[in-house]
Amino acid sequence: MSSIDDVNKSKMNENFSEINKNKLSLPLLGVSACLLGKEVRFDGGHKKNSFILSSLSSYINFESVCPEMEAGFGMPRPAMQLRQRGEEVRLVFSKNPENDVTDQLINYSSSKVNKLEHLDGFIFKKDSPSCGAFRVPLVIHEEGFKNRQGVGLFAKTFIDQYPLIPVEDEGRLNDAAICENFFERVYAYRRWKKISNANENVKGLIDFHARHKLMLMARGSHFYQELGRLVAGTTTKDLFQKREKYILRFMQIMKITTHRGRQVNVLQHIMGYLKQAISSEDKQELLSVFEAYRQRQLPLITPVTLLRHHLRVHPQNYISEQHYLEPFPEQLALRSAL
Repeated sequence: MSSIDDVNKSKMNENFSEINKNKLSLPLLGVSACLLGKEVRFDGGHKKNSFILSSLSSYINFESVCPEMEAGFGMPRPAMQLRQRGEEVRLVFSKNPENDVTDQLINYSSSKVNKLEHLDGFIFKKDSPSCGAFRVPLVIHEEGFKNRQGVGLFAKTFIDQYPLIPVEDEGRLNDAAICENFFERVYAYRRWKKISNANENVKGLIDFHARHKLMLMARGSHFYQELGRLVAGTTTKDLFQKREKYILRFMQIMKITTHRGRQVNVLQHIMGYLKQAISSEDKQELLSVFEAYRQRQLPLITPVTLLRHHLRVHPQNYISEQHYLEPFPEQLALRSAL
């Protein structure tokens, strides 16, 4: 082999190594297999989701799960539904509801979910009697009357076992605010899990709290203060208990969808760090953009981008350590619709 071939092969190996390294650093989401284009639905079809496969695939790793196939129901298979029977919700065949397959799916779900602790989030198939996480159709009467208060049996098992892991239905991700909130939580939870030597690292807890200050303030300044009181005075002796309480409350708070008024308060707070560095004209421009955002004339990405510009010219160490201005890769463009 020539020296040129050796060099090209070396460069190729370096590129593959870098790609693999980057992929390993990405969040890992569980995804209902049909959303990834796999032909696993009851009728042999799929529900390929272009947002997941096109917009997310460069920034998220996926782990495919199909509870109904993996539980052994086969394909094609009869359509299934959730049906209320007394105090219980049962999984039955839609056309032959006397065929109850609840226990089979629950047994699979319990076993499978035990192996999914490593996930950073999960995107479920909406309306699925196994995978739907919200408002799944539930038959409440023998005549077939339904409400939308069901939860898919696999999704419920996962949510009950891992209350910290962010979950969403793929249908709800069409709502820009819900979508941004979900990925804020996914990346925040990922950062939490990456704290080194976590159960002995008091500074890791303090730094995590400090760097998420503005994200918490966007939900309400009292939330940052509440968690600050929990963190205060932490020692290695009580770190484990404090961490458990902290992350449970943190993830609960992060579920709150922010509104524009609170976002503007945070944007103004960031501008305060620039008041000695930028001109009065720049300040007025920022305030005008903030107000246009408040009035729904601009998306959030506009004031955020303008602030980033000024911070590149006039760096502020405190703000650069905050995750607020870039809670997830900007290429996801989630804030362009808000």
